Order: sequence, then C-alpha cells, then structure tokens
Amino acid sequence: MQLHEIKEGIAQRRASILTGAVLLVLAAVLALVVLRFDTVLGILGMVADACAPVACGLVVAFVLNVFVHFFEDLAFRPFAKCRAKWWLKARYPLAVVLAYGLVLLLVVFVVGFIVPGIVESLTGLADTLQRTLPGTLASAMKWATEFAQRHDLDFLLDILRDIDRGTVLARVTQVTTDLLGAVVGAATHVASGMFTLVMGFFFSIYMLFGKARLVRGVKDSLKAFLPRAAAARLHRVGSLSYKVFYAFVRGQLTECVILGTLCYLGMRLLGLEYALLISSVVAITALIPILGAYIGAATGVIVLLLLHPIDALVFLIFLLILQQLEGNLIYPRVVGSSIGLPPVWTLFAVLFWGGVLGIPGIIVGTPATAVLYRLFRSAVRERLARPTAVPALSETDKDTPVE
Repeated sequence: MQLHEIKEGIAQRRASILTGAVLLVLAAVLALVVLRFDTVLGILGMVADACAPVACGLVVAFVLNVFVHFFEDLAFRPFAKCRAKWWLKARYPLAVVLAYGLVLLLVVFVVGFIVPGIVESLTGLADTLQRTLPGTLASAMKWATEFAQRHDLDFLLDILRDIDRGTVLARVTQVTTDLLGAVVGAATHVASGMFTLVMGFFFSIYMLFGKARLVRGVKDSLKAFLPRAAAARLHRVGSLSYKVFYAFVRGQLTECVILGTLCYLGMRLLGLEYALLISSVVAITALIPILGAYIGAATGVIVLLLLHPIDALVFLIFLLILQQLEGNLIYPRVVGSSIGLPPVWTLFAVLFWGGVLGIPGIIVGTPATAVLYRLFRSAVRERLARPTAVPALSETDKDTPVE
C-alpha cells in the first residue's frame, strides 16, 4: 500500500513539474513577443513567405478537387459498373489529369480572350469618361440651377455657386487617368506572385495524387498521439469542415460561372456596352455570399450611368430578373447543396470577416462560420437529448404546499 502511494506521489509530482515547465515556456514566449514584437513579426513574415507556396498549393488542390469530383461522379458515370482492375486503378489519376487539363484550358481562355477584352474595355471607358463627363457635368449643373430658380430654392443655389467646376473636372479626370494605372499595377502585382502560384501549382499536383495517402497519414497520426475520444472528435470536425468548404467552393464557382455567362449573353442581346467588363465583375463578386450580387449590380449601374442613364436602368432591371431566376431556379438545381448557414448568420459572417480580413476573410470566414454553427447546433442537440435525472419527491415534499 505504501509503495502504491509513493508511485502516485511521484506521478503527481511529475505532472506538476510538467505543467509548471509548460507554463514557464509559455510565459517566456509571451515575454519575448512583447519585448521583441518587431523582430517576432519579421520572423513570422519570413515564415509566412516561405510557406506561401505550400498554402497556395493547398488552395489550388482544394479548388481542383471540385473538378476531380466532377469527372469521377458525373463524367465517369457511364463506367460506374466497370470492375476491371485497370479501370479502378486509373480512374482517379485520369480524373486528376483531366481536371488539370480543363483548368489549363480555362486559364488559356481567360489570358488569351477575357483579360485583353477587359483591358480594352477599361481603356475605352477611361477615354469615354474623359470626353463625355465635362458635358454631362455642365448639363447637370445647368438643370440643377434652373430647377432651383424655378422653385425658389435659395439654399440649393448657394450650394451650386460654391461648387468649383474646374476642381470637380480635375478630380474626375485624375480618377479616369488613374484607372489605367490601377490596371497596370494589378498586372504587376499578379506577375510578382507568379512564382508562388507556379510553385503552388506543382505542389498541388503532389497533393491531389497523394490525397489518399495523406489523409490516411493524418488519421494514423491522430490515433497515435491523441486519446481515442479526442482523435474521433477531431476527425469528425475535419470531415465536417471538408464537406462544408467543398460545398461552398463548388456552389460559389458554379454560381459565378452561370451568372457571369448569362449576364454577358443578356447584355449582348440587349445591346449594352462593356458587356465583358461588367459580366466579369458580376461573376467575380458572385463569390461573395449575399452582398456580391448587390456589389456587381452597383458597379454595372455606375459604369452605365456615367455613359447612358437609360442603359443603366435597363441593366438594373435585367440583372434583378436574372438574379431571381438564377437564385430560385438554376442554383438549387445545379448546386443541390448548401453550407447550412441561415441567411442572418451568413450576412453576419460576411460583414464581420470582411471587416477583419477583407475579401479573403469573406471567402474563408463564411464556410468557417458555417462549421462553427453546425458544431454548436450539434452540441446543443446532444445536450438536450441527454436524459435528465429528476429526483423523486419525498413524502414531506409531497405534503408541503407550494406558495
């Protein structure tokens, strides 16, 4: 008995020493961060730059996994009953190769046709604004002055007199001139990140071809270093996160492609200008849940309003009809799945993560919020489903009147 107590005392001392050592290390790290914040920040920046290709490869592999599933689940469906060994071995690698081929064709199409068309549209828009804005501004000022004089609006006349037309025109001209500079700057920024993108692309190849081995290695590591309950819980959270992020990426990519294509075709049929530019903006903003549709519509209306106000009204009506058709008819049938986040929480996630991390925060934060929401809802249901033990009333409690 004494030997057993001695062993327990030694074990408790070891646990206390280990806990104290961990707390001491954490305190030292915290002090180092506080005292050498700039140095630590620089080191973290260097680590982030070094890990950027790996992170880019993970993102590329996750997006390309959507196309891999497309070939496996849809394109190869006629061969679902084939049980030949060569087909079972070649099915997944063939889907990966076809996915990369499809993405390369899309990149060639975008770089060869879409990007030159957008640059040409931006150049023409800047030139058109420089030529038409002075006359449009003069006409608007004249109409506002006549309206104020006709209705004896002295305060409006005072405001119009204080407006310096030359300053307004100079600012507008500067904005339109900087438009091309912004395009060149964006192209330079993209070119500077080509090394990271190319390395991430090659890293994604190893990720996709070794996906099964990687997943199996992660599962084995969790089982080896964590208790069984913790490993099972982490596996459940990881599986749920994968399903939610996969549904989000697949849904948003499908929606932006369909909406952008239909918007371009509709604008061409209606004879509206800058169809490629506005449709590209609508397609890109469709990646943002809820608010993306309004941002794309506002951008198109502003561009057309500066040129032809009637075209802006036609575009707004057309896009509202298109969004209703796409949201209520096309999207549920094509996507067929959802991230499971109520609209109120989706809007909260967009506003919160957009304010914290910008556009990347919206794209990543929305499905992450959906994962947290599902885990919390599952925990609530599990706790409500537990049987609660109600103590039996004694004879004294039964006879005691309730006040």
